[in-house]
Amino acid sequence: MAGFGSQFDRVRRLAGKVVREPHYALGRFATVRDTYSALNRLKDVIVPTTPLRIGDLYKPTHGTIDVVRCDHVLSSRRAPEQVEEMQRQSYSLGPRLDGAAVATLQEQARSLPLHVNDKPVGTYTTLSESRGKFAIVTVQDSSRLELVRVIAGDAYLYEAASLFLGYRPRQVSSWLFWSLANQLSAAQRRQASQTIDYHYDVDGFNFMYANFYLLDTTARNGAHALIAASSRHKRPSHLLGGARLDDVEALRTYGPESERTLEGPAGFGFLEDASCYHKALPPEDGDRLMLQLRYQ
Repeated sequence: MAGFGSQFDRVRRLAGKVVREPHYALGRFATVRDTYSALNRLKDVIVPTTPLRIGDLYKPTHGTIDVVRCDHVLSSRRAPEQVEEMQRQSYSLGPRLDGAAVATLQEQARSLPLHVNDKPVGTYTTLSESRGKFAIVTVQDSSRLELVRVIAGDAYLYEAASLFLGYRPRQVSSWLFWSLANQLSAAQRRQASQTIDYHYDVDGFNFMYANFYLLDTTARNGAHALIAASSRHKRPSHLLGGARLDDVEALRTYGPESERTLEGPAGFGFLEDASCYHKALPPEDGDRLMLQLRYQ
């Protein structure tokens, strides 16, 4: 009976989420995402052009950007090939950013104002005394940076997002941020909303991420980890409960062979269906600098 009561409580909490945040409660189900995709595909037939709006992650959009091929986004693969791979295994390696884009974004991330929970904390170069207090610091208004806007409007990324979503994306959200190496405990990082536990995203009905490392990144300085092919393969209890899964249960459910740690040099990129289980490894030997673009 105790197990039944626990299951009932999870269902009751999920029902409450349907009312307050329908995308949080319903976007986790693949059939809902597929239906949402079909409806937006119909909109594309009725309305032949769809502007691409841009804004910072978790913030309102503030304008539109042009979709054109960007010389800074480099790929040796075709977008349909990457999307097919992402649909199978939840991620696909590539494209990457060229050295000029990486250097510019590094310089901007070191010199521009940073914030934590919308509060200014100075710049990266002035963080020396306070860096031990923060897990993540974000470049403020990264979506207004010309280079970020050019990359976000890249025709290759737009094609990949369109193929994956099943419709033309309506908006792209940017997040340019540092994950800091310091003495914060795992509990303190969780309290700072750093996603160091396996989880799947429920921030919308459908989305695709393009991720780029802007420094050489390994498991020792905050690499991204994920459970391959977990986007559409979740147990009912994982769908009806919280979006998080501890490491033991994740590996017991999917097997250790399904775990991927994505390491690469500065400029390394990958596309991701963030409906899969994924997490950031806590940086130990150095900071991680990353640009994320969410298309939806």
